[in-house]
Amino acid sequence: MRERVRSIRATLLAGQALVLIGTVVVFAAVLYSSRRNADVRALDERIGTRVAAIAAAAEDDEEDGVELELSDAYLAEFSGGEDAPYFLVWDSAGAVALSSGVPGEVPLPTAEGFRDRPPRREATRRGADGLTVLVGVSTAPMVAAHREFLLSLVGAGAIVLALGLAAGWLLAGRVLAPIRRMSEAAAGISEADPTRRLDVGRTETELGSLAATLNDAFDRMHEAVERRTRFTADASHELRTPVSVVLATAEQALGRERTAAEYEEALETVRRAARRMKHLVDDLLTLTRADAGDLPLARDPVDLAEVSDEVLDLVRPLAAAADVSLALDGAPGIVVPGDRERLRDAVTNLVRNAIRYNRPGGRVTVSVRNGGADAAIAVEDTGIGIPREHRARLFERFTRVDEARSRRDGGAGLGLAIAASIVDGHGGTIDVDSTPDVGSTFTITLPRGNE
Repeated sequence: MRERVRSIRATLLAGQALVLIGTVVVFAAVLYSSRRNADVRALDERIGTRVAAIAAAAEDDEEDGVELELSDAYLAEFSGGEDAPYFLVWDSAGAVALSSGVPGEVPLPTAEGFRDRPPRREATRRGADGLTVLVGVSTAPMVAAHREFLLSLVGAGAIVLALGLAAGWLLAGRVLAPIRRMSEAAAGISEADPTRRLDVGRTETELGSLAATLNDAFDRMHEAVERRTRFTADASHELRTPVSVVLATAEQALGRERTAAEYEEALETVRRAARRMKHLVDDLLTLTRADAGDLPLARDPVDLAEVSDEVLDLVRPLAAAADVSLALDGAPGIVVPGDRERLRDAVTNLVRNAIRYNRPGGRVTVSVRNGGADAAIAVEDTGIGIPREHRARLFERFTRVDEARSRRDGGAGLGLAIAASIVDGHGGTIDVDSTPDVGSTFTITLPRGNE
């Protein structure tokens, strides 16, 4: 994780470096361009003033030729050396009539205005009597000054970039420090200490929200691991009993010679234990498929009243043995799209529980109701009820409200979990309303769809 943090830090610094370099380059380019343009304008103003003065002072006399009516002090400026300004005056025939110390050959301008003839800048003006006046100056000092200015900008930009990256490195360290702490804390969460969590109080702003989200995820994972561990232990415990019965019965039957009736009784015991194991394995397989989203469900029209009537016919012997009466409240015609067999299994589990946890002389009523967009099946009993503290885990696997009665009756505590999975697969809900010593009502609500 440290390498990952360093990678993030490097990425942040690379992005900051690009932004800083871009900003410095643009700023330097604007500043350099402004300085250069200002210097060129100042140079143009200077040579423009001079060419205008010379053009106004130049005259072409027929006897004396071209003359300049300018003071010697003014003209002395044009003889100051290699970088001093110079001028030329051409007569109307295009011949050079006057010139100062001109560096090399200067071609006759064809138009007024400014022109570049590196390393010189020149200005041209038409004078009286068809004269053409040019004033020029070397741009070498200005170019040298611009080069020096550019170097100073590069140096300043390098300093700004170095300071910015240093500040960015420190800032990235401060920003990533909470992530590093979160990483170290997350690495410390293990099976040996699964309850350890990230310290949200030490994590700033958005990272605090991230830490809280991660803590929630860790809680869910811890809860899932506990459920898996509990599920494995409970499944092993439930399977151990029938396996032990099969093994003990077989060993007892093989221990000595027995009569046919005794062998038949032993085989019957083994068959009952095997059926219980098969039923438990089938239930576990159903729940496993539901967890994986692979529970096959048909989508055929199912009449809920007919399904409820089938369930009551199936459990009548169980109800008669427990001295519990059964009743159906609801007329045929309330149809939902679904899997008839699976829905019958869900209702059967609810009705079996209602009988198992009822009392002698009690009653179980299955009601079918139309709720418009939804349909509902309610299984109401007059049994022992469910204490409030057991309701939160009522639909979890291997959950039993009355452990002694469940084990005595052969219940594994999977019926409600299977019912909930089937109902959820149909897009419905299952709820419970119970009062201890009065009874319970389990209600399945299913969407009717387009029927």
